[in-house]
Amino acid sequence: MSVQEYNIQKLRGIVYNCLDNEQLDSAQLNVEILCAQNPANLDSIHLHGLVLYRRGLYKSAYNLTANKMHMGCAYVFALCALKLEHPQEGIYVLQKILDTIREEGISEESMESNLGKNENQRSVLPDIPSFYNLLGKLYASMDDDVNTVVCYSKALELNPFLFEAFEQLSKLGAKIKIGKVYKPTSTFSMNPPAGSELFESMAPDTSVELKQPEDSKPKGRSLFGRSNIMGTPEFSKNKVKNLTTPKVRELKLPEAPTRKTRSSVTSDAFKPPPANTSSSFPRRSNRLSASKVTSRLLMQPISGLGTPSTYDNDNTTHMDSIKTNKDSWLKRSYNFSNMPPAPNNNSDFRNFNDVTSENELIVLYGRIARAYKAFCQYDCFKAIRLFTSLPEHVVDMPWVLAKLGRLHFEIVNYEQSEFYFQKLRQIDRTRVEDMEYYSTLLWHLHKESELSYLSHELYQIDKYAPQTWVTIGNLFSLNRDNEEAVKCFQKATQLDQNFAYAYTLQGHEHVANDSFENAFESFRYALSIDKRHYNALYGLGMVHLKLGDFTKAEFHFRKAIDINPVNVILTCCVGMVLEKLGKRELSLKQYDFACKLQPLSMLALFKKAQVLLALQQYDLALKDFEKLQKLAPDEASVHFLLGELYKQLGRKSDAIKQLTIALNLDPKGSHVVKESLEGIQTIDTIDEEMNDH
Repeated sequence: MSVQEYNIQKLRGIVYNCLDNEQLDSAQLNVEILCAQNPANLDSIHLHGLVLYRRGLYKSAYNLTANKMHMGCAYVFALCALKLEHPQEGIYVLQKILDTIREEGISEESMESNLGKNENQRSVLPDIPSFYNLLGKLYASMDDDVNTVVCYSKALELNPFLFEAFEQLSKLGAKIKIGKVYKPTSTFSMNPPAGSELFESMAPDTSVELKQPEDSKPKGRSLFGRSNIMGTPEFSKNKVKNLTTPKVRELKLPEAPTRKTRSSVTSDAFKPPPANTSSSFPRRSNRLSASKVTSRLLMQPISGLGTPSTYDNDNTTHMDSIKTNKDSWLKRSYNFSNMPPAPNNNSDFRNFNDVTSENELIVLYGRIARAYKAFCQYDCFKAIRLFTSLPEHVVDMPWVLAKLGRLHFEIVNYEQSEFYFQKLRQIDRTRVEDMEYYSTLLWHLHKESELSYLSHELYQIDKYAPQTWVTIGNLFSLNRDNEEAVKCFQKATQLDQNFAYAYTLQGHEHVANDSFENAFESFRYALSIDKRHYNALYGLGMVHLKLGDFTKAEFHFRKAIDINPVNVILTCCVGMVLEKLGKRELSLKQYDFACKLQPLSMLALFKKAQVLLALQQYDLALKDFEKLQKLAPDEASVHFLLGELYKQLGRKSDAIKQLTIALNLDPKGSHVVKESLEGIQTIDTIDEEMNDH
C-alpha cells in the first residue's frame, strides 16, 4: 500500500468519525484534505457532499455532486434537490442509477441491504430501499400520488422496517396487506413478497409503471455531462471475451467507518494487497468508458488511482465470469473486506435465538402497523383498541401516547385525550411535535392557564417550531383576540409552508371575524397541501352554512365524513344542514346515528332532542332532555327547551322551574325566558276564565 492510499483510508475514517460525533467543522477540514489528495475520486466527492449536506449547505453539496455517476453522489444530490425544491432533477438522477442497475441484469433484492447489519457495521452508501424512499419523497413534493405510492411500496417491500414509507402509504390511503409485509418466518428472508402481494387495493392505482417526468431532464445541460455516460452498453457474448479489467484490490477500512472497537483491530489490518499480475496496460477502447461508469456507481476502488480499466485484444481475460455472474461489478465494489459476507439461503447464518428475536420484532412492527393504519383511516375505536393492546413498555412510548391522545380527541373524548397528552408531557417535557393538537384540546376545554403555560414553555424550548406558534395562536383565540391569533398562525405557516393544520386554524379565525373570503382561501390552501385534511372540508362547510348555501355545505360535510366517518361533530353538521333544508326526518337519522357513535355526546343528544320536540314526539324528546340535564346541568339552553317541553305536556310547575333555572344561568336571554313564562301565565288566565264560564 502506498503512502497516498494509506492517507486516503485514514482520512476517510477520520471524516466518518467526525460525522458520527457531529464534529462537522472538523469533518469539513478533513474532507477537504481528503479531496486534495485525489480530487477526481468519486468516493471522496460523495463524502465531501455528505459533509456539506449535514452542515446545511445544500446548494454547495448540490453543485459538488452534480453530474457524478455514483450511488452516493446521486443520493446526496437528490437530497439537496428535495431541499432546494428541484424534485425533477433528483428523480432523474436516482432513476438513472436504478436503470443502470437493471440494465446490468441485477435484481434489486439480491443487492446488499443495510437491513441485515448490526450496530457495529457501517454502510457507507445508501441501499436500494433508501433510494426508493427518497424517490417517494421527491414524487410527493410534485403531488404525483401514483408514483409516490409505487416508490414507497417498493421501499417497504425491500425493507419492512422502513416505517416512514408505511406511514406515508397509510396517509395516502393505500390499503396495505400488513400480514404480507410483516410476516414472521423460520429464517428471516431478505427477499420479501412481491410488491403486488403487499396491497389489497391501491388508492391511487399502482398498476401504472414508474415513469420519469417529461420535463425531468434539466434543460441546457446534461446531469451526467457526456452522452456516453447516460447508459450501460450491451455486451454480446463474443465481445465480452475481449474485455479485461485488472483485479480490484480489497482494502481494510480504518476503525471509524466500520465502528469496530479498538480491540477488534488486528496487527495485520493494513497489510498491502497482492501485487497486480498484469505486466502492462493495453490501449483504452472508447467502449469501456461506459463500463467503467457502471463500476463506479457504488464505490470507486482506491486501486484505481493509477490503474484505469482497459481493454485487452487477446483472448486471455479476467472478465469471463461476467457471463455467469453479471452482478460481479456491484458485489466487488459494494462489499468491503472487513464486512461479513452477505447471508445466503443455504447457510445457517443465524441461530435459533436470533430467528426468534427477529420474529418477535416483526410481530411487534405488524401490530404497530395495524394500529397506525386504523389511525390514518380514522377508525378511531379500532385504533385505540390496537394501540392499548400493545406491550406496556410500547404503550408508554411518546409516539404511541401522542397517537392515543389524537384518537380520543377525534372522537371528542376530551377527558381521556387530556390524560394521554399529560402522560406524554410527563415522559418528554421538551416534545414539540403533536403539541398543536394538545393546545387545541385545551382550547376546547377552555383551560386558559394550562394553555398559557404550555405556550410559554414551548416558546422557551423552540421558538422557531410552527407548533409553538399554533399553540400561542390558540391562546389568543381563547382570549377572543382573533387578529393576534391570525398573526400567530401565519407565523407558523411561514416557518413551515406545508403545515396544513395551521392554515385550517387560520381559516376558523377568519370565520369568527366574518372574513369569509380569507377563510375560503385558508381552507383551500390547507386542502392543496393535504387532500385528506377533513378539518379544512369541515371549515368550508361551515362557511357555506353561514352564507346560507346549504347544498354546498352538505357536500363539504359529507366529503369530510367520507374521510372521518366516526366524527360525531361532522355527523351532526350534516343533520343541521338537513334541518335547514326542511328535511327533519333525515336529520333525525343523522342525530340518531351520532348518538350511537357516542352515546354521551351532548351535541348529538341536544340536536336529536330538539328535532324530536319540533316533530312533536314529546315522550322521546323528554327522555333525551332528562339525560342532557344530568350531563350538562349548567347549560341554559337545555333547561329552557326542557321547560318548553314541560309546558307542552301541561306540567306547568316543572316548566316554571326549568325556565327559572335557565333565566338564572343566562341572564342575557332573559327576554326569551320571560316571554315563555308569560305564556304560561296567559294559559293559566285562559284556563281560569274557561272554568268561570
